[in-house]
Amino acid sequence: MTTTPLRERPRGAARRPPARRRRPVVRLVAGTGAVWVLVALASVAWWPVHRDGAMVVAGTTAVVVGTLVAVLGLVLRLPAAAVAVLTVVGFVVTGVPAAVPDRADGVLPTGPGVVDLLAGVALGWRQLVTVSLPVGSYEALLVPYFVTALLATVVGVTVATRASRPEAAGLAPLVVFAAGVAVGPTRLATSVALAVALVGAALAWALSVRHVRRATTVAETVGQPVPVLRAVVRPALVGTATIAAAALVATGLGLLVPPSAGRTVARTDVVRPFDPRDHVSPLSGFRAYQEDDQVDVPQLTVTGLPRGGFVRIATLDTYDGVVYRVGGPDGATASGTFERVPTSVDVSGVRGTRVRVGVTVDGYRDVWLPTVGDLETVTFQGRTADRDRTGFFYDRATSTGALVGGVSAGTRYTLSAVLPAQPTERQLTAARPGTVSVPTPRAVPDAVRDAVQAVSEPGASDGARLVAALSALARTGYVSHGVGDDRASRSGHGADRIEELLTGQPVVGDQEQYAVAAALMAQQIGFPARVVMGFTAGGDSGTTPTTGAGGRTTFRGSDVTARIEVDTAEYGWVLLDPNPVVREIPEESDQTPQPVTRPETIVPPPPAEPQVQEQQTPPQADPDAPPARPFWLQLLLAVLPWALGVLGVAALVLLPVVVVLVLKRLRRRRRRRAPAARARVVGAWDEYRDALLDNGHAVAATATRREVAVAAPGDAATGLSALADRAVFGPSDVDDRTADRMWDATDAAVAELRSGRTRRERFRAAVSVRSFRSGRWVR
Repeated sequence: MTTTPLRERPRGAARRPPARRRRPVVRLVAGTGAVWVLVALASVAWWPVHRDGAMVVAGTTAVVVGTLVAVLGLVLRLPAAAVAVLTVVGFVVTGVPAAVPDRADGVLPTGPGVVDLLAGVALGWRQLVTVSLPVGSYEALLVPYFVTALLATVVGVTVATRASRPEAAGLAPLVVFAAGVAVGPTRLATSVALAVALVGAALAWALSVRHVRRATTVAETVGQPVPVLRAVVRPALVGTATIAAAALVATGLGLLVPPSAGRTVARTDVVRPFDPRDHVSPLSGFRAYQEDDQVDVPQLTVTGLPRGGFVRIATLDTYDGVVYRVGGPDGATASGTFERVPTSVDVSGVRGTRVRVGVTVDGYRDVWLPTVGDLETVTFQGRTADRDRTGFFYDRATSTGALVGGVSAGTRYTLSAVLPAQPTERQLTAARPGTVSVPTPRAVPDAVRDAVQAVSEPGASDGARLVAALSALARTGYVSHGVGDDRASRSGHGADRIEELLTGQPVVGDQEQYAVAAALMAQQIGFPARVVMGFTAGGDSGTTPTTGAGGRTTFRGSDVTARIEVDTAEYGWVLLDPNPVVREIPEESDQTPQPVTRPETIVPPPPAEPQVQEQQTPPQADPDAPPARPFWLQLLLAVLPWALGVLGVAALVLLPVVVVLVLKRLRRRRRRRAPAARARVVGAWDEYRDALLDNGHAVAATATRREVAVAAPGDAATGLSALADRAVFGPSDVDDRTADRMWDATDAAVAELRSGRTRRERFRAAVSVRSFRSGRWVR
């Protein structure tokens, strides 16, 4: 009689796949889905780097190809070396159309595209940190993200479906996130919230996998299935809820107390391929444009430039007493940061007029690329377009462009830019100095300070002093380039030449000296200032450049000029012209200063009694400065960030403890307030059984109440088990009085378990989660 059931069981099993056969399919689906979610979250860190739909295509392709390679390795049971070969093949076949779309032939790779793809694996990382963001799909700069996402998918899906510890699959997407942060922008953006979400999702996946593995082991040991809801879902939900709560606290602290400075990433420490300090200042060659062999030579042909427009050659903000040049003295200031521009420059915050200007280079030769206003995009044309595109660098801080290898004849490009709105002279008079940091000039002659003091009225605002200084310079100065029949005028703009300019009679120089003197005077007043060299209509000489049909303007050597930019709090950088108009220079004898007779001033006698002023302004006090903070407020502001940090750490440490205590409290309340008296009696027994588990006593999951009572310490468990069994299996209903008596006895039994224990042991029992893992915490 026993043989028939034994023969029928395999037949029934054949109709339904056994759990062992279904397990790989479930693991494949769950593991693959988890890796996809984690890789997608990690890829968000790369979005500020590219900000282009091509990145979405590359990421999707990498995930699909990586998944196919990992699944093929699982089905065919391929070794790691074979999986690596398949990964390389998939990378080469799909990498060109996905990561180097400009080099692809539709959906097929090309020879040059494969070369760029393989080179991008090794060289793309360095190029990424030397290019201004975003880069879009520029050249092969999508390759680092594509190869990182592909490897993370292959490794993640392989580990999730084949390794003994599938939870380790969450480490590969973390590498994708770390790489995106390393090559990303210096600003914080959304990295805090993204990191918390990614780590939380990885931990939730790890907890789920761990509980599934434990439930599977228990089922194989006891020979019967384990309820998934109790053994897997509930513990995973508890762990995930704790992680989510901690993530909310961490994110809140990150947003409440953000870092005061930009974060350090790869692009902040990398050595730039273009260093402006390696090149001669363009202002040093200013007089060369005025020589007889260059003054009438066409330098640039520009179309689309507004009337009176200014074409910038370079912005110079560092003065060392010898020359004004581009870049900081140690390369650490923002003025020396030149980056490649693969797509566009963000000019959304600039108010002004948008223009589109075409430039054709004629006789101009230098490493500095002439631009207009605040550059947004540049597009090169002609036979050298590819070389010029890869060699173009731009400094956003100074709006200066450079071309590695220099500008040559026939170089053609189109600029999209914004011409910033400029204030009127009246508005400038009321302007205040800005806060932009520029390198402090060195070896400034004393004549600069004397010239500012000579034209400054007592009590005048900084803007009024600036306008007065520039007006005096333009009113008293005369223009001479020192060539041909011009009055002798020494070239250069070192400290001695600026001293000679400001103290000479008459004041003679050209735009090279006047711009430097004006910039130094503006900085003496308090305005951050810099010199701008470029081309303009007539070069401030009163002549007009050649203008053809269609708004085509030809700038010649005589059209070169130099001006200054000052930073104001209200209008940002303002372009100012400090140069005198071209006029006849008088003889030195006509400039002999005549003595000025001043009327005698009657000095009143001193007062009989000294005047006592209760409130005096300190000699060096700034009337516009805010009042000094009291000491207690300074102390509070100094301690507050540290206190918030300590409280945040304490909250993160204590949060799991609070969560466990709250859940236990809710569980007890639900059991004691059950609607039926019989349920309250059973709940009291469950409360005692959980107390045994939390206090470290071994309680088998399949043990009956009597078996638990026999193994429990003391005699209270025997009475509780008997009362609970009688309530469950007895013929009569249980009344509320019996339920209350059961709970009183349970509280006394639990107190007896805690008696004689140390404070540390009682705390460990209170925060223990063993009772949650038993599957009874919801009853």
